[in-house]
Amino acid sequence: MPEGRNKISGGFTILELLISVSIIAVLAAMVLALSDTIRRRAEQAACVGNMRSLFAALSAYNTDYGHFPQAPENNDEQAFWDFWFETFEEEYDIPKKTWICPTYRRMNPGVEEENMKGTYVPTRFSKSSALAAYRWPNQPWLVEVGDHHGKGMLVLFPDGSVRPFSIGAFQK
Repeated sequence: MPEGRNKISGGFTILELLISVSIIAVLAAMVLALSDTIRRRAEQAACVGNMRSLFAALSAYNTDYGHFPQAPENNDEQAFWDFWFETFEEEYDIPKKTWICPTYRRMNPGVEEENMKGTYVPTRFSKSSALAAYRWPNQPWLVEVGDHHGKGMLVLFPDGSVRPFSIGAFQK
């Protein structure tokens, strides 16, 4: 090496290292914040998908039997849910997990899935008419128990649409 020239170092200075670490930390924080939003949206999309699968099964049942399915009329909550789980799993291949919102599952990690009740409550329609479930176009077929997604409980309507509904939105 000729005299008068400095040897160029191949390493980072402390300042460059601190700036690089700071940038990585900011990017990691942004990704973590975004991942929570992505997870919540994915859970809501899965919840809407569950409700649409149940809509298809409810529509098929209504077509096959000429009336909306009728759960036993008693105060036994377990018998109520067993009717829905068993009827739709046996006849329409809708497993029990389809009746449970993924957000609800995540929010209740200590509860085993076999002990969970459904989070989509079906409307009771009269068995007296083959068109009972279609008679009222705004009558929901399923209503989600609780506001698991932060925009109101999800409601499944007879046209197959799923929309959030909040009682507070109508109170002034």
